[in-house]
Amino acid sequence: MNYYNLLGLTQNASGEEIKKAYRQLAMRYHPDRNPGKEKWANEKFKEINEAYGVLGDPQKRDHYDHFGTAGNINDVFSSPFTRTTFDNIMKDFSIAGLGFSFLDSIFQNPRRGGGGSFSFNDFIRQRGATFEAWPGNKINLNDLFHQTTKSKQHALRYELVISPIEASQGTIKILNVNKRKLEIRIPPGVKTGSTVRLNNARMSLDGHPGDILIIIRTR
Repeated sequence: MNYYNLLGLTQNASGEEIKKAYRQLAMRYHPDRNPGKEKWANEKFKEINEAYGVLGDPQKRDHYDHFGTAGNINDVFSSPFTRTTFDNIMKDFSIAGLGFSFLDSIFQNPRRGGGGSFSFNDFIRQRGATFEAWPGNKINLNDLFHQTTKSKQHALRYELVISPIEASQGTIKILNVNKRKLEIRIPPGVKTGSTVRLNNARMSLDGHPGDILIIIRTR
């Protein structure tokens, strides 16, 4: 497996270029942005996380460049070199209204040192990660992760009409509710009748737990 190819980079890419490519691909392969192709998106997400877990760590990257192998592959949040970027991606997901629950299966890694596995759920429980997702609003990853099932039971549905060109190329729309605005990123290639799920997005609009489901119509 060529980690540089997975991130769309050459071997002489800088550390910042590697970080930027990883963040862009993480958003592209989030399952919520690939309705109907979640299994495929999960696999792609696993691949780019493995690639960044190696190339984002200078010591692991040097080993990979010299020997063509990665050695011991741990999770991206296990290294101080890659953990900050992972935190930033969590902020990206939250701001975009994307969910986190799929990450627990992504980071069930049997190759982790010591012969055991370590999950995203373990990470957020131990760390209690909290960050500012919207101005003046603190988001706790542990709360978001464990509210997923409850949120889906209290979802709001809205219909969004877009043009065929917007459906083909992707677009950004603004949802206005209760004098509050929520950015909706429509991934390219959506079909009429598709659903874009904004996980836990109700909290930013009306203060209640729950997802927002955007039903896409084209005309």
